[in-house]
Amino acid sequence: MSLEDLRKNVISQCAKRKWPIACAFIYLVLALILTWPIIASPFSQVPIGTEPTASVPLYNVWATWWNADRLAGGLFGYWDAPIFHPTQGSFALMEPQPTTMVVAPIVWLTGSRILAYNVYVWICLVLNGVFAQRLAKIYGMGRWSALWAGAAMVLLPMVHWQLGIFQLASLWGILWTWSSIEQLCREPSQRRGVELGIAAALSFVSCMHHGLFLAILLVGAAPILWRQWIKFHELPHWGLAVVVALVITVPFVYQVNQVTEVHAIDWETDLVSDLSAKVSDYFHSPGHELINFGDEEQRYLFLSSGWLKYLLALAGICYGLKRIQTRRWASFLLAIAVLAFLLSLGPNLKLGSFQPWWWLTENALGFSRVRSVFRFAFFVQIPLIIFAALGLTGIHQLCRERIEHSKLKNALRWALPLLAITALADGFPRQTGNAEITDVNKHQEWLEYVEENTLEGEGILCLPVAPGPRVWQYLVTSEWMYLGTFHKVPIFNGYSSHFPQHYRHLRNQILSGFPTESILQQFHRSKVKFIVVRAKKGSPPRNIKLGDFWLKRVCIDELVEVYELGKSSP
Repeated sequence: MSLEDLRKNVISQCAKRKWPIACAFIYLVLALILTWPIIASPFSQVPIGTEPTASVPLYNVWATWWNADRLAGGLFGYWDAPIFHPTQGSFALMEPQPTTMVVAPIVWLTGSRILAYNVYVWICLVLNGVFAQRLAKIYGMGRWSALWAGAAMVLLPMVHWQLGIFQLASLWGILWTWSSIEQLCREPSQRRGVELGIAAALSFVSCMHHGLFLAILLVGAAPILWRQWIKFHELPHWGLAVVVALVITVPFVYQVNQVTEVHAIDWETDLVSDLSAKVSDYFHSPGHELINFGDEEQRYLFLSSGWLKYLLALAGICYGLKRIQTRRWASFLLAIAVLAFLLSLGPNLKLGSFQPWWWLTENALGFSRVRSVFRFAFFVQIPLIIFAALGLTGIHQLCRERIEHSKLKNALRWALPLLAITALADGFPRQTGNAEITDVNKHQEWLEYVEENTLEGEGILCLPVAPGPRVWQYLVTSEWMYLGTFHKVPIFNGYSSHFPQHYRHLRNQILSGFPTESILQQFHRSKVKFIVVRAKKGSPPRNIKLGDFWLKRVCIDELVEVYELGKSSP
């Protein structure tokens, strides 16, 4: 095929898909507006949602770089990330997010980890809209209702409230999984089974948190489909979906489980309770509410997407359960939403003196790993948007069938779009925070020195370490991780969901008093070559000798001084 034929083919295909392309463009515009002013400074700023600092976003910038780096290296050493030196398999202590490899070419071509991160955030928001629209179409809704569902999914307040933890914005895999389930119910085939397996697997690896919750909820809602709509002779196709999903996800689950079994700690019961929802949390949205109850108390959890959406969703549930054509998927989504709501309450759900959550953590696989229980609310809000879109469809259909007066029909023709727009505005996300990332150009001297003078197998320690367990206290650590993407030398420091035992032990010693001979001995044994310390240019060297071990300043620039750690000959 010549270039001219290729050009004509592309134009022809775009002409046939004008509506989906236009909708995707709308979602992109919404994503850029909602993350403003990132588009004005995409190389130096990142969105942080309501996070107090850029600690988590910077970790995700680092993870985006590491995925791109390992893809370029043929995935060798994927789990042995250059943090928590000398821990092996350290990447399994956190969300690996291999789907960020889609923006690896941006890292390779521009060198900007921040731009790649921002593009991935925009891609996820757009895909949320695209797959919500696709799901609505598969469920039989018209193009305008489907567009509304896509726009509402891009605008979902809970996503933007939690946008600083950007893996939580990956809802598209969940939506793709649900649409694949519906298609497999309608047309059982090997192709549909493979698609479902891939969709479920991508949902898991893009965000293991969502993937675990999705698996739990699918198991809980499966009887709804099995009881009435899945035939025995169709089971091989469903089995194929399970096999495909396991082939993709088991390597990740196995590695994460192996490492966390060694290093993970049990979550405190009070922490899990604090991070569980209350029923009242579903009355308040993190966005701009058109309807509220005048409660000005500042709440930690905001799990509503807007009262108008609730009302439309209620209409959609009634409409969906009433019609034979929609009863299957409406029952399925309703089961998921109800189960997710109950699970989101965690220990706050009590049946007398019995708390189902603690029983589940002891007897059901996966529950003991869950800390932020309230995030089950994502699986309440996603079906709610789909039901709200169906509610708009039902209201429109009802008006067409029941109202005959022409003037009233004309009035409703204008009233329904107004209702749809108002429902989108209810809970419209507030302006998210953004953070300016440290300028790497100010660190070039010491970055180059460390890179050129550290041998393979050696690492560095960066001071200060995080002074406490709070997210904002790990900002300095996340900055060291980001700078580490340029010198690529393993660092002792790190930020993740779980921390290696040796890191926790040594960090506590450093906070108690640094340096000591014992600390230097342990780092020397771990092959730490340099200790990097924040300092002002022109400050005198702080060389020191403790027993057989010594620190000697070997490099200094505007912000950092580098000390070599050595041991005296006997």
